[in-house]
Amino acid sequence: MSEGENKVRNIKLTCPICQTEKEIAVPEKVFAQKKFGSIKIQVPPGAVCPDHQFIVFLDPKGLIRGYEKIDILMKTQPEKAKAPIEGKIGLKRLINTFGLYGVFNLIHAKLFGYSGYIIRDDPQDGLETQLNEFFDTITSNTYSDSPEIQFIEEKKYDDIKLKNNALLIDAHNNILQTPWEEKMEFEETIVKKALEIIDEEEQRVLLKQDINNLLKEVEHSVKILEDTKEIYDTELIEVIAKDLKAPKMSKARLNLIRKFIKMNISEDLAAKIKNKVQEFLNFL
Repeated sequence: MSEGENKVRNIKLTCPICQTEKEIAVPEKVFAQKKFGSIKIQVPPGAVCPDHQFIVFLDPKGLIRGYEKIDILMKTQPEKAKAPIEGKIGLKRLINTFGLYGVFNLIHAKLFGYSGYIIRDDPQDGLETQLNEFFDTITSNTYSDSPEIQFIEEKKYDDIKLKNNALLIDAHNNILQTPWEEKMEFEETIVKKALEIIDEEEQRVLLKQDINNLLKEVEHSVKILEDTKEIYDTELIEVIAKDLKAPKMSKARLNLIRKFIKMNISEDLAAKIKNKVQEFLNFL
């Protein structure tokens, strides 16, 4: 690489938990390449303060737009725990390689059908195949085929021609560029739940179950929407809870269902879900 390609921009961060301040170096090429999505950096423990991990959101000019805490700790795996099945990658290795937030975003990309790209500087035999197998297993649905996550070499960074609707992860620098703005609340919840289990195969099973539960709610929502002209989100929550004999879901989860329907099934169906507050604001 030339000297220009090695340039960095120092950005002063403040831990959102303990308020410790420290500068980190972000490769300048990230901002030069920036043509889509938002820039997010996952800051691991020790980078700014000894104990905390968090996400910092940057705009294309490198200005800080906000922070998000990550409050998940992986349990130490005891010696008697089952070894990973040969040829399969486990949740813990994925987290060690891409970070917690990276795993949240990979789940989100595969579940909703975004293209995903990972910049690598240390090729590992079979990792790309194992990674896609892992995420295909836990996020499989009958509505659409999600694109495979692709690995690209770091030296080709400046030549990357990506769609606007894509996830880009620079695992070496803990940098992500995403085409979405929403928080990864669903993904964080199911990963945190899975990490309470030691066995890696059972972790897969639990992740798949939680995603399948979401897809069942999607399926039922589609049936309701197909039989109605339009419905308010609050009413849809009531109907789903009554039909499925389940607790009422949050509006955040319903928004997740609406997004899935829009991206994987039908924009017209998703548009049938109305919001009273938004309608009122539109009239102003």
